[in-house]
Amino acid sequence: MNPITMPKTLFQRVTAGAALLAAVVTPACGTAPDRSMETPWVAHVQRMDEALARGDVGTAVRAQHDAYSAALGSRGWEGMAAVGDASVRLSQLPEAQAAMIPEARHAYLEALFRARRQRSLDGVLHMAEAFATLGDSDAARQALVMASAMAAGTQQAEIAERMRAIRERLEGRAPTAVSGSEELITRLAEPAWTR
Repeated sequence: MNPITMPKTLFQRVTAGAALLAAVVTPACGTAPDRSMETPWVAHVQRMDEALARGDVGTAVRAQHDAYSAALGSRGWEGMAAVGDASVRLSQLPEAQAAMIPEARHAYLEALFRARRQRSLDGVLHMAEAFATLGDSDAARQALVMASAMAAGTQQAEIAERMRAIRERLEGRAPTAVSGSEELITRLAEPAWTR
C-alpha cells in the first residue's frame, strides 16, 4: 500500500461515511436542513405580504426594501424575481404604485441578467413572462432574444411552447400593471413563497 495515497483514501471514506450518516440521521430526527441562508429574501417577502394583509403600508414597503437588499446579496436570479413579484403586489396599493412598478422592473432586469449569466434558460424565460405581465414588451422581447440564443440547438418542445406563448402574448399587447389589470392581480396575488 502506498503511504502517500492512504490518507487520501481514508479521508474519502470518512467523508463518505459522515455524509451517509447525515443523510440517514437527519430525516430520522424529523428535522430538515435550514435553507434560510440560501433564500434570505423569503422571510422579508413574507413579512411584506403579512403587512399588506393588515393594511400596514409602511411596514410592507420597509420589508420590500429588506427583501431587495437580501436578494441583492445572493447570487441567483430567483431572489430578484421574487422581489420583483413582491413589488408588483405592493404596487396594487394606490399610494405605492408609482414607486413600485419601477422597482419591480429594476428587480426583474437584475434577475434577467443573473439568469443569463448563470445560463439558466428557465430563469430567462421566467423573466420574459414577468416583463410581459408587467406590460414591458421591449424587455420581454429582449429576454426572448436571450432565450432563443440560449436554446439554440436544443429540441425541447416545452421551451419552444413557452417562447411561442410569450410571443403571442406580446403580439396581443398584454395589459400593463399600471392599468391594474385583473390578469396581473391573478398571476401575482399569491406570494411565490406559498406556491
